[in-house]
Amino acid sequence: MIKHLFLLLFLALFSFSACSSRYQRKHWHHWIDEDRDCQNTRQEILISRSLEPVKFNPKGCVVYKGKWQDYYFDEVLIDSRNVDIDHLIPLKHAHDSGGSDWSSEKKMRFANDPENLVITNKKYNRIKGAKTIAQWLPVDPSYTCKYVNDWIKIKNKYELTLSKDENLTIETLRGKCHK
Repeated sequence: MIKHLFLLLFLALFSFSACSSRYQRKHWHHWIDEDRDCQNTRQEILISRSLEPVKFNPKGCVVYKGKWQDYYFDEVLIDSRNVDIDHLIPLKHAHDSGGSDWSSEKKMRFANDPENLVITNKKYNRIKGAKTIAQWLPVDPSYTCKYVNDWIKIKNKYELTLSKDENLTIETLRGKCHK
């Protein structure tokens, strides 16, 4: 009897894992150098969003200084070593909400889409991690509203599903956030 229950449990787990793919970050090729100018997506975002001209390493490939407004908090960053380029919709979350079946090309496009990439202090990015809008929000309401509106925009753009918790967060903030 116990042997049969163990076998059933094993088969159930095996069939579940066969049906759903596990998230692996390496399948979401990010920081590509699309135009082959030695500056990958991270560098291109740092260049295009700096509030003043950036400074490069001697080869001109890596940005080390600039002036960037943090997306999540009222903070200006000047040293690129303190800057993370965050996926507004985390890659793992995109995988879990519809992106697992995407082609490699679409995953790469999503991972390098400037609309889904924001500048933030790396310490904030470590706190946010792969959390959703139902699990983490910026403290300042003006940043929260921008974040939630952009979250919805990217979810719609890529036809990603919204969980019940995400919908509840959106409904809760609807009266506070105007488009």
